[in-house]
Amino acid sequence: MHQYFKRNFIHFLFIFFLAIHYLLPLIFIGQVGVNIHDNLDAGVVYDHIIGKIYKGNFESINYFLGGEIKWYYLEKIFYPINILHYILDDKLFYFANDILKKIFSYFSFYLLAKSLNIKKINCALGAILYSTLVSIKMPVGLGLVFLPYITYLLLNKDVLNKKHYISLFLIGLHSPLTQDIFAFVFLIPIVFILANKTKNFNLYFKVLSVVIISSALTDIHIVIGSIFGPTLHRELFMEGKDFISTFKEAFGNIFFSLNFKKPLFIFEFFLVFLLGLISIISFFKKEKNIRFILFLMIGILFLQAFLGYHYFVDNVFIGFLDIFKGYHFKLERVIPLSFALLFIFQMREIKIKILRKFLFLTLLLSIFFIQIKIPTLAIGQHYLTKNMDEMKIKKIRENLIANNFMEVFQIIFNKENYLSNRQNTKYLTNKTFDNYYKFDDYLFIKDIVKNSRVMSVGLDPMVAVMNDIKVIDGYHNLYPLKYKIKFRKIIADELEKNVTLKRYYDNWGNRVYAFYSDKNDLILNFQYAKKLGADYVISKFPIQNNNLKITCYNCNGSKEIFLYKIL
Repeated sequence: MHQYFKRNFIHFLFIFFLAIHYLLPLIFIGQVGVNIHDNLDAGVVYDHIIGKIYKGNFESINYFLGGEIKWYYLEKIFYPINILHYILDDKLFYFANDILKKIFSYFSFYLLAKSLNIKKINCALGAILYSTLVSIKMPVGLGLVFLPYITYLLLNKDVLNKKHYISLFLIGLHSPLTQDIFAFVFLIPIVFILANKTKNFNLYFKVLSVVIISSALTDIHIVIGSIFGPTLHRELFMEGKDFISTFKEAFGNIFFSLNFKKPLFIFEFFLVFLLGLISIISFFKKEKNIRFILFLMIGILFLQAFLGYHYFVDNVFIGFLDIFKGYHFKLERVIPLSFALLFIFQMREIKIKILRKFLFLTLLLSIFFIQIKIPTLAIGQHYLTKNMDEMKIKKIRENLIANNFMEVFQIIFNKENYLSNRQNTKYLTNKTFDNYYKFDDYLFIKDIVKNSRVMSVGLDPMVAVMNDIKVIDGYHNLYPLKYKIKFRKIIADELEKNVTLKRYYDNWGNRVYAFYSDKNDLILNFQYAKKLGADYVISKFPIQNNNLKITCYNCNGSKEIFLYKIL
């Protein structure tokens, strides 16, 4: 046992490093912090409905968007991992999925790095970097997670056995084809340059065929539904970007979109610095594998920009190809693997000891700050809400929006602002699973609205779905264009007041929300919301409107939930 622990100490240490994301908020606030974007506001809710379908409740899909979401819009419905819904609740399913992706990413890359004759410590460092980059990308499925493992097979195996075929088949069954197909294809040039001997191209064909065909099996329903079903809202995607704008966006995505105007930039700074440093050092290296991977990344950058260029999209995706306009084929999915490979090659090739130590330290700082980003926000929000004066918290929000960071820090570090001791606050932070979904409060609302549909104002409508309440709004990657046009009548006057919201809804529109500019001057068309099927409105604040009748004020004791009946 002692020898086993000693032999695997480095893995225990680095996996513990990854676990900081879960342990830190668990220790301080008793809950795990969660990144809301694309997780709690979409992915988890879709998993909730898929879980209900697997348990026999086929009508649950009608909770979504006025009943307009069809089964063939559910991207992950045929993933084998869904069998876990039979034994895990929604919360455990999400965290099990999240933890497994991090662990599989780590060991997938470690296996690849070890096969490249890299020192164990550097293999582990590259693995923890790759796992972190993958978690930032928030991949759907396992294609990105097991990309290093597929690379390992291509590099080290001349013949595949039954175990390899089964592994590849399962990976493909859990991989979205439209998102991962280019990552699979770009493995070919990477493997070609890393291989020390001429590879059998039949192996490339077999490996990629198994992954891509199995991926198509679990994605084919989306393509068929897109072609033969109602016209999708994606067919009117009109980003209107020129080549320079798309190039900047592609570059930003590669370096994970560091924005110095946002207060959270400090958590991402070290990682972006590390990736930039790796790129610069690689540019001046003479080793062919290092320079090739760097130039491949640059080539992908240009291709990604070109595919996002509106002139190209508008002239190529026409006719029956219109359905591909909004899919955003993600060429950059191979970038995390490329950066992790460049890092381990740098650690092997650099002879200057102090530079290697600098890279090592920068990597640890990068991982640490990324891991504590969400926990810090959750813990900070918890304690500020618990102890700070309500008006001061409002001031912090206003200054954050205005990018007045010095004002924010002055408020936070002023002891006089903590005299109110607001310990009766119900939800101290919304960045945890239970607090975000407000299960008790929405159970109270469910008892009132029964099977009626609702529309949310100032609140995430997907929270209602998570609590088995039918809605007319929500966040969806695929839904009928005709519904987008209908829903627009509810928010038409509000969109005319706000160019940013109008541009978002008309040119993109994944979020079908009751958008507004001023909560004290709402001009939403509640009567048309009733025509679309909504009998109630759940609001974050009081609403004065002749078409609404108050049903409960501060519902279930919450200061941020108000329920209205549409007259």
